Formats: sequence, structure tokens, C-alpha cells
Amino acid sequence: MSHRSRRFIVARHGETDFNRERRVQGTSNESVLTDKGVSQAKALGVYISKRGTVARTFCSPLSRCRQSYAEISCICAANNNPLPDPTILDNLEEIDLKEWQGRLRNDIMIEDKTNWDIFRANPCDLRLQNGTFAPVLDCFERAISNWNVIRSDAASNSADVTFIMCHGAIGQCMLLQALGLDKKEYGKSRGYALDNCECFEVEFESDESEYSSRWRRIDSSQTASGWKSTYASQLVATTLIT
Repeated sequence: MSHRSRRFIVARHGETDFNRERRVQGTSNESVLTDKGVSQAKALGVYISKRGTVARTFCSPLSRCRQSYAEISCICAANNNPLPDPTILDNLEEIDLKEWQGRLRNDIMIEDKTNWDIFRANPCDLRLQNGTFAPVLDCFERAISNWNVIRSDAASNSADVTFIMCHGAIGQCMLLQALGLDKKEYGKSRGYALDNCECFEVEFESDESEYSSRWRRIDSSQTASGWKSTYASQLVATTLIT
């Protein structure tokens, strides 16, 4: 294992027709990028192409991420900084929302109000599929698994920068885990959420580091925020809890 620092760029796909309709996607594979979503992915491609060499890439198996990755890859290639072919990682797929998938959010608010209210107030307490499945808890466990796979890959391939194309919920869970924050922080702050084609850049000081040392977000206009220390983020979360 190496003591060199490594960076990981975790991005959400571009806008889809389901996003535009405010329809729940989850693990369903029916949505496609809108024209706006394609433009967002191309713009993100410009940012990625300026980041220097990206040694390793990972992508969700769902088509909206594959489509976004393809657009980003084309821009990177055109700018003489091609991306490698992505490793498709099943656990990068979006949060599994079971019977809600494919339905309009407004309909769910009315037809399953009790569960929707739980999801908005305390997401970790949500149980779907007749109370047998916890979507956020499952998503958080997959985030931990993803980091184990991706960080191990970066270490074995001496990859300084790795790009990860995924979804909003799984991306948020991966950020929380990288910051050492509890899963109960999920959905509590917009600061940890990803809009379409936004991304987080996370840096680990070494392969042995349990958590990242610092992080920043890049919004949909490809404007990067200042770096934030992981320790400071942990302090803020602790203050809010107490």
C-alpha cells in the first residue's frame, strides 16, 4: 500500500426524462437523458478533460449513467485527454425504491403519505416492500462496498485520480462514508446532495487512511467550491446533532 494521496471524482448523471417529470427512478432502467442532460454531461466532460490524467474510471450499470459517461468520454477524447473504458460496478446503481419506482412524486405523496413523510423527515427509517426493505440503509452499505473496491483498485493500479459516474443517492452515501459521517446524515443537508452532473472531489492522504482528508463540490456550471477539511465537516455534523 502507498502513502501517496489519491483523488476521486464522484459525479451524478445528466438530467433524464424522469427527472424532468419528477418521476422516481431508483434502480429502474427506463429513463434516458434529455437534451439538457446531454448538454450537462458534455459540460462536465470539459471540466474532467482539464483535470489532467484520469487513470481509472467506474460507472453504474444503469443506462442514464452509461449515456452520461459516453458524452463525457467523447469530450475528453476531443480535448486530447481520453478516459479509459469504465469498470461497470453493480453496486453503483441508484438507491432501490421498490414500489415507488416509475411513479410520479406527487402521486406517492398522496397515495403513500405515511412512508413519504418518513422519507422526508428521517430517511433511514423508511421501510418499503411491506416493511421488509430499508432503502437508505441498503444504499449506505453499498457505498462502503464501493469504496473498498474502488480504493483498492486505485492502490493496485497507482491511480492518482479516479472518476466515478453514478447517481444522487449512492453518491451522497459515498460522500458521507468518505467523510466519516453517520448514515443518519443522509438527506439532512443540501451540502451533501448532488444535482444533475454535479460532482464531489474527495482526497485521501494515503491508501491506509480510513476517511478522506478534504473534499469540495463542483456544481453543474463546473464551478469548484473551496476545499473543505473532513475534520471540519465532522465538527459541523457533531454540532448540529448536539
